[in-house]
Order: sequence, then structure tokens, then C-alpha cells
Amino acid sequence: MSLRLTETLGLLSRARQFVIDGEGNLSKQRAVVDRLERVGVDTSDAMDYLETLEEMQAEYTAHMEKLERQVLVLVKPDD
Repeated sequence: MSLRLTETLGLLSRARQFVIDGEGNLSKQRAVVDRLERVGVDTSDAMDYLETLEEMQAEYTAHMEKLERQVLVLVKPDD
């Protein structure tokens, strides 16, 4: 296995963990928003934070997908 492939696989592994962790953070924040809504509390700050987390998750996912494509090219460069 080439050094570049090994490095890219390492980055991909970390990127996948960021996506997994991000999903957990999104789930927790959605629960916070739901709880606040149920008790009638203003959710604007919680919603702003949720939106930020969603934007970050989209970036994490896009980066992970880019690394997945890079791995495919490194494994099968002629395809």
C-alpha cells in the first residue's frame, strides 16, 4: 500500500469519526430544542446553535466524501 493511500485512509477514518460525532451532537441539540419548545421557552439561541451544527455537519460530510473519492482514485487510478 502506498504512503499516500495510507495517509488518506487515516484521514478518512478521522473524517468518519467527525461525522459520527457530529450526528450525536445534532441529535442532542435537537433534543434540547424539543425540550425547550415543550416548556414554552424561547428557542432562538438553541436553534441558532443547531443551525451552526448542521452547517458544520454538512462540511464534515463533504470532506469525508471527498476523501472517499480520493481513496477510490488511489486504489483504482485508471477507472
